[in-house]
Amino acid sequence: MAVTSPSSRVVQLLLVLLVGSYSLLPSAAGSSTLGSDSTISSITNSSSSNSNSSSSSSNNNSSSNSSSSTRIPPGSPSPPRRVIKLEENEEKRLLDALMVGYDRDVRPVRNASHPIVIQLGITLTQIFDMDEKNQVLTTNVWLDQEWVDELLRWDKNEYNGLETIRLPCEKIWLPDIVLYNNADDYTRGYMQSKAMVGYEGKVFWPPPTKFRSTCPVDVTYFPFDDQTCILKLGSWIYDGFQVDVTNRTAEVDLTNYIPNGEWELLEARIIRNVIYYSCCPEPFPDVTITITIRRKTLYYMYNVVLPCMMMSVLTLLVFCLPPDSGEKIALGVTVLLAFSVFMLAIAEKMPETSESIPLIGIYLTAVMTITSISIIMTVIVLNCHYRGPIQREVPPWMR
Repeated sequence: MAVTSPSSRVVQLLLVLLVGSYSLLPSAAGSSTLGSDSTISSITNSSSSNSNSSSSSSNNNSSSNSSSSTRIPPGSPSPPRRVIKLEENEEKRLLDALMVGYDRDVRPVRNASHPIVIQLGITLTQIFDMDEKNQVLTTNVWLDQEWVDELLRWDKNEYNGLETIRLPCEKIWLPDIVLYNNADDYTRGYMQSKAMVGYEGKVFWPPPTKFRSTCPVDVTYFPFDDQTCILKLGSWIYDGFQVDVTNRTAEVDLTNYIPNGEWELLEARIIRNVIYYSCCPEPFPDVTITITIRRKTLYYMYNVVLPCMMMSVLTLLVFCLPPDSGEKIALGVTVLLAFSVFMLAIAEKMPETSESIPLIGIYLTAVMTITSISIIMTVIVLNCHYRGPIQREVPPWMR
């Protein structure tokens, strides 16, 4: 069994101290790991060779010299590393280039005297509700807005043929288009959707929104009535010399329209108007969408009109009952109360206005008047029937 000499142990201890001090040097930070691993490996090999070698001092010195010669010197370069370069996305590079010096609070024109032409269009998707009592129309639309932003132009050849980019709407200039006849809070705004921008500067922004607009209701022919409502859109602060609002098409886009169960859509058209206000000499253009709807009468025919007609027939049956039955007045009063219930139901739905009175309301009032007269006549007939032979004769005008 070989015995390690004291001189060999001293050499090993010195090598360990040298490796530890070398790994702490800042200049060797790049190759410290590789150097330490090589040195430790050489020390291990040296120890194993010394344990199997002879106990002579000459062999110990030769093994320690051979192990120390395998260590990487401190001045040697670190081994080469593989570097992967990630190419920057074209859209990210274009977005960074477009946003340099861009101010969304300033109209995007090179010449401040030129107006920005805003082309407005409407995609009507649904009519939610027509509140006759409050005279409010609720619709779901896509407000299509298109304009040219002169500050958002680029050469598509410099960006690998990129022609269109989607930008967050909070990063670019947006027109302040509002609904003039709004019946809701003005602070709600539109959905913060992205805008499509072309390399020529054309911007298309179609935010979906829900409009609650005021609509004068004419209930004269209720429930066989037609209603015409308008949506008046325009810029709130800019005049026509700065922002010119015009319509994209003459008709409303109805490709995604969902029919309503109560109202039938008859017509939806778009026209452009120019208004001059007394406060300002500048023109203020707007786009007006006119929507014409017709009430579907099937529900009201089965629940209002037909029951009223049947109860009107019951009013005539009061005169067919004999006086001895005792139900003449009860039948008349029951029919009168039924008409009163229908009158209250219709009054709750109609607006509280004196401009127009529905024909069905006039009809119910007339039928209730006739029913009241029939009850009065029934009372007189019963009075004459139960007078008896000792009473006075019936007056000639009642015979």
